[in-house]
Amino acid sequence: MAELRAILPVAALLGLCATTAHAQSLPGPGHFAVALSGFQTGAVAAATDGPSAGEGRVLSETEIEASPLLRTKGGTLLGARGVINLTATTGRQTATWRAAIPEWSVFASGSFGRIEVGERAGFPQSLVGFTPSEIALVSAPFGPVGGTRLDPDGRLPTRALPAPLAARINGLSTLGYAARFYADRSAKAIWVTPRTRSGFYGAVSYAPTVTQRPGVLLGQGGQAAVPIPAAPRRKDLVQAAAVWNHRSADLDLTLAATWSHLRELGVDGRWRGLGSVSGGVSATLRDTWAFGLSAGLDSRPAGRGARPFGVIASLDRVSGPWTVGGYVQHARAVRRDGLPGDDTLDVIEGGASLQIDRNHDLLGAGRYTEARVFAAAYHFRLAANAPQPEPTRQGLVLLAGVQFSFF
Repeated sequence: MAELRAILPVAALLGLCATTAHAQSLPGPGHFAVALSGFQTGAVAAATDGPSAGEGRVLSETEIEASPLLRTKGGTLLGARGVINLTATTGRQTATWRAAIPEWSVFASGSFGRIEVGERAGFPQSLVGFTPSEIALVSAPFGPVGGTRLDPDGRLPTRALPAPLAARINGLSTLGYAARFYADRSAKAIWVTPRTRSGFYGAVSYAPTVTQRPGVLLGQGGQAAVPIPAAPRRKDLVQAAAVWNHRSADLDLTLAATWSHLRELGVDGRWRGLGSVSGGVSATLRDTWAFGLSAGLDSRPAGRGARPFGVIASLDRVSGPWTVGGYVQHARAVRRDGLPGDDTLDVIEGGASLQIDRNHDLLGAGRYTEARVFAAAYHFRLAANAPQPEPTRQGLVLLAGVQFSFF
């Protein structure tokens, strides 16, 4: 019965997707339309060794994004967007599900770039939807293209681990991928500049307060999540990105950097600034080989540990319907579970995917669809440098699944 309770909300949301998918269109000057996109991911995952050996789980995520759009006669695109997301996890003894509206916003796009106001994630996710972001320099393109993913800090593999261990890993996996707080969904204003002829563009956003809430909760059930310690009070979050892209017949080269800064209230009652920077390079050769390298550095917490940093390298190959690749990551930061000491994380992930439908037209003409099966292996090693000796936590998570997405 627990498994049924977790699956029924997924089926309901998929029914919504099936009944409205035909409405995708982009309006011409003076016209109105509703654009829809979304995905459904299903996966099985199990840790084969380490602290959670044998904990097999079935993972599901469904997301629908709706955008009413109006194009003025002058060519400016006005719109709004809202996202409904449902995640479900079924284990041998428990099942959980959660439905929420994680993002909503209004925007205008034209010769001035794109201006957006609402609750949205930061960079790199806010620049594009379910397509590769030029700011996400390292990735795992063999995995899901939206939601929890196999990318660095994608958090799909850690859903198969015990919550306390997953929280420690997730606290480090951002380092090297993007500037800290990129996933914050507080209310913010965003401006993305137009792209110059030479390939440059930038983006900046501002959030008055940082809540890091999961969005508007629509419903949840099953076993309660492990309580997360209350986050410090934070405000005045500024995020910025700069990108340069060069495209030719044989090479697609990107240089990018992201930066964030906010103010945090310390236990001494004083506000102090916290900064984070990340950047690197990615290159795709002849639409076949893709390489990415990025690194990140954060401010050191007051009086605690070493300066947080991370570095990630990825290599992937696309051959027909097949994509094969992986990444390695090394990161270090102060422990985020309240205990003294530093955590050091090392990750090696490899995987492959196969496109099921190479015509990308499962929902008919005018809508791009993608259906793929994927498999991956995720090995982690989490070591603590603490006053009290603590054993190293390491293990291997195996995943296999399928994702259907439409744009």
